[in-house]
Amino acid sequence: MPKSKNKKDQKKRAQARTQRIKESRNRLQKMQKEMLMRMIEQEKNKGMFDNLQNIDPVINNDQINLDGPSI
Repeated sequence: MPKSKNKKDQKKRAQARTQRIKESRNRLQKMQKEMLMRMIEQEKNKGMFDNLQNIDPVINNDQINLDGPSI
């Protein structure tokens, strides 16, 4: 029995919908990234990043507690 036209086009419609959703999500992420970069640039211009403390990435073994919870 032949497939109906609606059934045939379902795959194309689903792919188009998925593509629209993906493009919308990409646009939103791009706008969010641009907004964040703009906010960071404004904060830099205000001098908020001038007096940052240096964070030492090396952790001393004395600071790590390996005992864990005891029962």
